[in-house]
Amino acid sequence: MQARDVFTNLPAFERLTYLQLNEVTCEGLLNLLQKTPILKTLVLVHGVSKFDEDLLTCTMVPHCFHSSLEVFRFGGFNVHEHELSLAKFVMKNAVKLERMTISTAFWLRYSDIDLEKVKEQLVSFPKCSSLALIDFSDVNGS
Repeated sequence: MQARDVFTNLPAFERLTYLQLNEVTCEGLLNLLQKTPILKTLVLVHGVSKFDEDLLTCTMVPHCFHSSLEVFRFGGFNVHEHELSLAKFVMKNAVKLERMTISTAFWLRYSDIDLEKVKEQLVSFPKCSSLALIDFSDVNGS
């Protein structure tokens, strides 16, 4: 409960342009993004924890999505529905997005998940920025 209060009572980070988070909830992430109006680069090292996907449909799009977000790096991507929803939300709303890099979780190389189909699905999501490139890599960087 106290952690939730920390994210809801954050000050504005008016000059923050680069944000890297190791682990975060979607609610915490959205609250942070609402407080970073000129954010250019967002890095999620280990993705986001599971969340109610309705959270993305009822939230106000962060100002940085309209004005400045250029790079989104999504590490530890596990191909869960909530992660796909977050990637879709960013692509749909980030006007200035130039590059989205998705690095899959280590365990996926040993799974039977068809990563080519996942890539096709991600590429098919509507993009607000026609210039946005989507890069994929595994934990080894390939």
